[in-house]
Amino acid sequence: MSNKAVIFDLDGTLYDKKLLPLRLVFSQLFKGKLSYLKREREVRKSISGKFFGNHENFEEHFFQLFNKKDAREWFYCDYMPEMVSILSKHYKFNPKVVNILREYRIKGYKTVVFSDYGFVEEKLKAINFDLEWVDYIFEAPALGGLKPCKEAFISICNKIKVNPEECIMFGDREDTDGAGAKSVGMKFIKV
Repeated sequence: MSNKAVIFDLDGTLYDKKLLPLRLVFSQLFKGKLSYLKREREVRKSISGKFFGNHENFEEHFFQLFNKKDAREWFYCDYMPEMVSILSKHYKFNPKVVNILREYRIKGYKTVVFSDYGFVEEKLKAINFDLEWVDYIFEAPALGGLKPCKEAFISICNKIKVNPEECIMFGDREDTDGAGAKSVGMKFIKV
């Protein structure tokens, strides 16, 4: 079976996220929200790979586990916009990876960006990534589960109308990008 689609992880693949965690820690420390950042990481790790059916169920579970009254507001109004701001100041897309993506696109492959976080379009724009380079953008929470949730990978294949075996997943993490891709029969290339 020949390949028909390439899927690229965002964070750590389309740009080098070196020092991003540290920059996020400092930004939240100065705002007095470091405990929120720590809790977000704990919750994300605890539900990684689990399927919740849809975006609403995912968010309900995520913020219930977060166990802070204003967690949703912090996440959408502070944390994610701050991440986008940090990206725009300090990060640019990885030209080698983008050249690979464009090469596949020229060959007629469907091109996809798939991230575990929201604000994907905003983050892509922040690193000066041209949205014209991809056909589809997917956020794992909107698909009902974080990587390596196999249902999220299957959902992408269904939405772009290709079989998992016809896809190549490019990512920086074997335990999430690689494990999810391999669980449904996709090829995985670590960047």
